[in-house]
Amino acid sequence: MKHYIFSITLIVAIINCTLPSYSQTAKSGIENSNNTNDRNDFSFESSPLMKKLFYPRPQRMAVIGKDINVNGAWGTLNRDFDSLKTGRWFIEEQRSAADAIIAGIIQDNEAVIERGMMALEWGAKQQQTDGSFNCSDNFHSTSFYVEAVAHSCILLKRSKYYSLYQERIEKLKTSITNTVNWMLKPEVLVVGKKRNEPYTHRRYLVAAAIGEAGVLCNNNNFIKQSSLFIYEGLSLQDTAGVNPEKTGYDCSYQAVGLLFAHRYFDIVADEKQKEALLLMFEKGFKWLLSRIDENGKVNGVGNTRTGFGQEKVRSGKPKGISFGAIANSLIWWGIYQNDTQLQILAEKVFTTGRYSQIQQLPALTK
Repeated sequence: MKHYIFSITLIVAIINCTLPSYSQTAKSGIENSNNTNDRNDFSFESSPLMKKLFYPRPQRMAVIGKDINVNGAWGTLNRDFDSLKTGRWFIEEQRSAADAIIAGIIQDNEAVIERGMMALEWGAKQQQTDGSFNCSDNFHSTSFYVEAVAHSCILLKRSKYYSLYQERIEKLKTSITNTVNWMLKPEVLVVGKKRNEPYTHRRYLVAAAIGEAGVLCNNNNFIKQSSLFIYEGLSLQDTAGVNPEKTGYDCSYQAVGLLFAHRYFDIVADEKQKEALLLMFEKGFKWLLSRIDENGKVNGVGNTRTGFGQEKVRSGKPKGISFGAIANSLIWWGIYQNDTQLQILAEKVFTTGRYSQIQQLPALTK
């Protein structure tokens, strides 16, 4: 396993680069929130490297007829369900709307924000009276959707577009409040936690979903409940820094867990939780970096879940290495650490993954 190293050429490039530090604030958007934590998340999402890699062409996101239908249903399964009113569907498929909304905010494209909001609202329209969604694997699938709604609406509140979407955000807040209350019902929670048991990353996903919903909806009980999932996730990390998946390691899901953990850190966590999370980050990123060489090539050998056909995504295709999650988490850690070398490596991971053969496999979704 190779650790990342850099040539004299790259060092010279680093001296001249303008990659941001964690303390730098975003230059776009309007300060509409009193929460100092979510300012850090806005700064990260609007950082030059995130803008370059993840949000370069918002006009190509949430495209009607390609990604969504005219009603806002996202993906083949949900579009078919919307048309036929029967068959398998997953509320989590709507979460891609959050990326479109963030891209629209960062790149000043109101049209893509509108399409993203339409997709989130399609999801809300599928809600049952008890706050649940009548889809397969509904606790886990719902976690993704709640996190996407909360994250994108928090960023919208901080942006210059807030006044345009304030009324619709309020309706989404009501919807996810009902959903989180359903998730926290003892009889629902016990089943959801049992299904999530083999997967460490799901602790951070659920914590981010419930915690971000708490911040968005000003619900202290949600924030309090979310911390239980954070501490459970922290307790599962092994001495090598692995956050286990199915009793082993998986570099893709290691990164997914780190991604949701860093959102929680930036948006929800108090100082005590941040101290605990930083210890996990130190070990978790050290292990993840041991799986990446100096050219950004990710070593997935030994993964329990991704890269070699071990599992399939909702559509039935094999799960590939999640280069996007790996790059996202490394960018955040590089900004937090003010480590320009790490940010450069993150870009290499993204670029290498984009053009590698294994990237032709779909990214993980569950």
